Amino acid sequence: MRSLRLRLIVGSLLVLAAVILSFDVFTYAAKRRALLEALDGRLFAATQAASRHLEIESGKPVFDPAEENGARPPLPPVFRIIDEKGGTLGQSPGPVSFSWPASTAGDPNPRGTTIRSGRGETWRVATWTERLETDAGTAEKNAVHSDASVGLVIQCAESLSATARELRELASLLALVSLAAFLIAGGGSFWLAGRALRPILRINAALEEVSETRLDRRLDASSFDVELHPLITRLNAALDRLDKGFQRERQFTADASHELRTPLAALLNSIEVLLRRPRTEAELVEAHRDNEKTARSMQAVVEGLLLLARMDAGKAGPAKESVAPADLIEDIFASIGREAGAAGIRLAHSVDPSLRVQADPHQLRLALLNLIDNAVRYNRPGGLVSVEARRTGERTIIEVRDTGLGIPPDHLPRIFERFYRVDPSRAEATGGCGLGLSIVRKIIEGHGGRVSVFSGPDGSIFTIVLPDA
Repeated sequence: MRSLRLRLIVGSLLVLAAVILSFDVFTYAAKRRALLEALDGRLFAATQAASRHLEIESGKPVFDPAEENGARPPLPPVFRIIDEKGGTLGQSPGPVSFSWPASTAGDPNPRGTTIRSGRGETWRVATWTERLETDAGTAEKNAVHSDASVGLVIQCAESLSATARELRELASLLALVSLAAFLIAGGGSFWLAGRALRPILRINAALEEVSETRLDRRLDASSFDVELHPLITRLNAALDRLDKGFQRERQFTADASHELRTPLAALLNSIEVLLRRPRTEAELVEAHRDNEKTARSMQAVVEGLLLLARMDAGKAGPAKESVAPADLIEDIFASIGREAGAAGIRLAHSVDPSLRVQADPHQLRLALLNLIDNAVRYNRPGGLVSVEARRTGERTIIEVRDTGLGIPPDHLPRIFERFYRVDPSRAEATGGCGLGLSIVRKIIEGHGGRVSVFSGPDGSIFTIVLPDA
């Protein structure tokens, strides 16, 4: 199982380790370079001291190790002087355990070289070139000129054991300090990670108090760091949506129970009355007709609930194809024409037969049927129901108008809710179940469109906007 605290600690320690290692490498390299530069400085100074022991005799350079009244500086412990032909003019007493690096009088100077002896010892060799005046007539001793015609090579060496020992001591100190810093940082990272995760533990503790019976729990963003405010805001918004969803579910369950309880009670009551005594055939036919009406009312509720449930679950998506709204409206007018005629309601539409939309024909017909059926049911006697459809840019707009009493403004925001009725007593008289407009909105939104309503004392206008597929 992944641990955020562990990841924070490991990540911080890796960054710290990289910083410490970089610092140690830089410090070690800088110290080594400084020690070698200091050593090279001493060695080059020693080559200069050795060069002062050079003399000119009979026009040729010779090495004179003798000192005259202390006028010459002492010789370095390990050195050699060779001429341009490789001949040795002078060298330190005793054998050396390494091989001198090859060099000629024409090499640039100064130059420092690190070499390893056969015994595994490391030496630093400084090489210096000199050019001496060869004119014997000058009778000058130790005459050194940059434009002389004879070149000499002076090499001085010193063991790097002391330098290596100092670098080892530095490396040990750096390792000790780095380890101590790493351990201290590890403890600090553990403590800081705990403090950084403490707000998450508080959020978790607060969310543990949330349940389906207590969804009013909210987090106070002001008590958390500003970086967590967006998270707190989104959590509170999610809890709000969850609370509203549970409220809608509870209300939906209560409404569905109420809608089914009333016709079930009526159906059971009718059956009980029929069973009390023998009935004539006419009485049975009339009772069965009433029962059929009640059963169809229940069927409408159940089918509406089933359709909404399938849409909510995403199992009733629209199968879009090219549809002519004029054909759907003509078909709907034909199916409800008798009911509208009995109420004296006139039906009219102004839809171009060539107008086509990309929609599911069955779902679009159901949405239009619900709107037109409502317009007929809740209209004035002798009123008018008209349907218009037009193309506007990349949208198709369908309007269903009626000349009814209109919808009070305070009811407009809720008329698309399930089982919501503006006038429940009137809805029972007209046989509505309160699901029609919910189905309309669900269908239109499933097509990527929207449905809206405008209502006044002269009637209502329901507007459907369908975008291009």
